[in-house]
Amino acid sequence: MREMLAHADLDRYAGQFVWLELNYDSAQNRAFLTKYGASATPTFFVIDPLDGQVAATRTGAMSLLELTQFLDRGTSGVFAKRQTPADAALKRGDTLFTQKPEEAESAYREALRLAPAAWPRRDLAEASLVAALQATGQLQRCAEAAADKAAGMKRDSTFGRIVVAGLWCVNLGDPAPWSKVQGGRLEPLAKEALSLSTIVRDHRDELYRNLMYLSLARNDTVAAADWGSCWLDELDQIKPVDDDERSAVDIARVENIQVFGDPKRILPALIASEHAMPGNYNASLRVAQMESEAKNLDESIAACDRGLAREPGALGRAWLLETKADALEQKAHTKEARTVLEQALEAAQAIPNERSRENNIKKIKQALGEAAAGAQK
Repeated sequence: MREMLAHADLDRYAGQFVWLELNYDSAQNRAFLTKYGASATPTFFVIDPLDGQVAATRTGAMSLLELTQFLDRGTSGVFAKRQTPADAALKRGDTLFTQKPEEAESAYREALRLAPAAWPRRDLAEASLVAALQATGQLQRCAEAAADKAAGMKRDSTFGRIVVAGLWCVNLGDPAPWSKVQGGRLEPLAKEALSLSTIVRDHRDELYRNLMYLSLARNDTVAAADWGSCWLDELDQIKPVDDDERSAVDIARVENIQVFGDPKRILPALIASEHAMPGNYNASLRVAQMESEAKNLDESIAACDRGLAREPGALGRAWLLETKADALEQKAHTKEARTVLEQALEAAQAIPNERSRENNIKKIKQALGEAAAGAQK
């Protein structure tokens, strides 16, 4: 997204927006992240300067067309003296989405109910409704709505977005008859989406990952390996133009192996990236994670220490220390692992985003509890 934003022709928006980029891991941004409920990256907001209300919001990557449509929608929400009832309801859903997704769901449904047949934002509202169902944990309804709506949608980036959300709802749910049925409906749509040039890179990655999960749910490791290989081959064809793109490709590589695969397949690329980005702690973290997966525990610990030396923020420090503690535990260095976990807990308590802070604290405390229980045996 950052590369696209840097080179996109957005001259027609000159004077309409003040552009602000906030680091998710910086403590000074905690108030903003808490107020607006930004719990995932990237999250985009158009904020009305008069009252601080959200006029439009979007989570996840966008194509250039989607970005311009998003900006137009935000402009309309701020400046339009009169909006159609459907547009007003859509704006209300966006305002509520990050903080009150249950109420956002109702607003999106209202937008669709009020909209005329030819409403140009119908597909967007459908995709937003599915995202709200996902955010509220209504997994079956999310998957059903995605399969129902995607089949008749224009084959563009919004189509890819709604298929991804539906697949996540299938794969996050416990095995059940409905998940098998809806997975079967969404799988051919995912394959179709991968054949389209309009699908943004982030959504392509998510499509591949979810197709791997669907295969594993059927105990079909051959298909999972095939999807993983196709995904990695596609990633290997990308020639990163900057560190942001290099990092995005490496994140996808790690996500691939975390589903199913051999970490040795991607370690050379990750190590090359760490050398290419000497100030990037995340590059060291990815190496550490995959060295640990490959049971190269000393190499994993060394990579964690390199990352920690790069002065990460609270979130990065917590992740690196957790990874180091896990490698130490695997080496049976239990006492040292516990000390490192306590350091990770201290770091996690300073994470700016409330949800991320709570999730990491919970995970680390659970690991500490398991370590204490193991020491008593």
